[in-house]
Amino acid sequence: MDSSLLNIEFLFILIGLIFLLFLIFKVSKKFIKYIIYLTFGAFIFIYLTGCSSGNLNLSSDAENIEEITLLRINDIPFLKNSKINIEKSLILGEGKSWSGQIALNVPEAKPSVFNFYVNNIEDFGWKEQTTIRGETSILNYVGDNNRVVIISVREARFNSSEVLISVSPYAEEFKEKVSEIINDKYLDIKDWKKEN
Repeated sequence: MDSSLLNIEFLFILIGLIFLLFLIFKVSKKFIKYIIYLTFGAFIFIYLTGCSSGNLNLSSDAENIEEITLLRINDIPFLKNSKINIEKSLILGEGKSWSGQIALNVPEAKPSVFNFYVNNIEDFGWKEQTTIRGETSILNYVGDNNRVVIISVREARFNSSEVLISVSPYAEEFKEKVSEIINDKYLDIKDWKKEN
């Protein structure tokens, strides 16, 4: 609203200058009439566009989408201050039966992010299959509901990381061969924790 007040002051100054020109140069009344209409139209346009804040606050809408999206998933841990990249993410379903991809920007160094997932993801019902540290570090886990998660972590700018979490069901052939073994031996997390 402050910018519109400055615009209003500017318009009053402009109208004053026009009348001053009229007095000095004795411009025709018809010309002055057009100038007044033009000034009045500009005044209304500036007032309406300057005062309207609109209802499209894109930054807050994006933050709401991020919060809602991460709240829909409750079988993956997320580091504090993780920002979801909505354009690169696709989530089908919710809770513990979702699948798709989540692209995250995390304000932590790559080793910290890698260690966070290694230390926390098993508490959410996933069993480690493979982990590879490299330029792009990969973590591969199996979970209940015949699902697999692959987490890739790579270094980004300014000591941050890009994380891609992909969750999908097993392929039918894989499911037939190993799902009983995985479900019986690996996914009984309570028994597994007692043994260690």
